[in-house]
Amino acid sequence: MRKAFTLMEVNLAILVMAGGILSICGLYSLGFRENRQSAEDVASTAYAEAVVSPLVMALSATNVKWSVFKQLQPVPDRTGWAAYFDRNGQVNGNPEGKAKAAFETTMAKLSGGAQGSLGVATAWPSSAAGGLKAGLVILHDDESPVVRIGFRATQTSGALLAAPLFYTEVRFQGLADQ
Repeated sequence: MRKAFTLMEVNLAILVMAGGILSICGLYSLGFRENRQSAEDVASTAYAEAVVSPLVMALSATNVKWSVFKQLQPVPDRTGWAAYFDRNGQVNGNPEGKAKAAFETTMAKLSGGAQGSLGVATAWPSSAAGGLKAGLVILHDDESPVVRIGFRATQTSGALLAAPLFYTEVRFQGLADQ
């Protein structure tokens, strides 16, 4: 009697190997998706850093008067992130344009009310965008010494609310009015 594999054993081995290979192939798509998401997260973080850092530096500048700081308005408006969406939850208009306007409006008020230079770039850092669509909310109550900043960026503007939120608060550190 010769020792050999039976047809049943060969088929079973092929079935087990095929299951393993198909499982590995399924992991490739997951890996590609995670790699793309990771790249978007890194780009979003870099974009947030380019937008939020100058705002924080300008808002915490020690040469800004209290009268200027307390007159900062919430932008795009008091509703915060709701200003970017319609009643159906869809992004309305151009989120990047609203974010840029919020940034430039705040920076203009601060640089106009500072005694001397703010020492930061007051223009929107469009070179950091990398094809991402951004949303920026700056909230401030008239008499509060705190400004709240929220930033989101994503590849598609429709996914803006699902993008990670970069959030910080800045406390007034400037000059008292005399």
